[in-house]
Amino acid sequence: MKILIILLACLMISVFYKEESRLLPNGIDIKEALVNLKSQKKFVENLSELYPGAPDEQTRVEAESIINNVIDELLASKDNRLSEQEFWNVLKFAAIKLESMDSEEMDQGLYYMEKIMDIYGIESSAGKLNEWRYGLDPSSH
Repeated sequence: MKILIILLACLMISVFYKEESRLLPNGIDIKEALVNLKSQKKFVENLSELYPGAPDEQTRVEAESIINNVIDELLASKDNRLSEQEFWNVLKFAAIKLESMDSEEMDQGLYYMEKIMDIYGIESSAGKLNEWRYGLDPSSH
């Protein structure tokens, strides 16, 4: 029985470790898509997303800088190796910076994070974006 418990514990630890160390694809196609996204002017009026644009140019530039810094950090990943945990840490740091801005800029910042997730082929944030935006994951309640 003790051996079974030890084996089960080892299995759980290895699954947790795999999740923490899972590497994301980070090839040339991803880097080109990130560079393309970085080159785009951000936080301008986007009627398809019901975003009126930043209230002024200073706010727009500040918000754009936060997202472009995310892209720069992802592009600078060591040896083209980027773990999923590192990816989420970079995005979370940006979300913390965006919290000090108007809710429209926070929402638009999360929209750009979703675009970055799409570039990496990440289909779901597992509630992280909702947690950063609203302080909780509504699907868990």
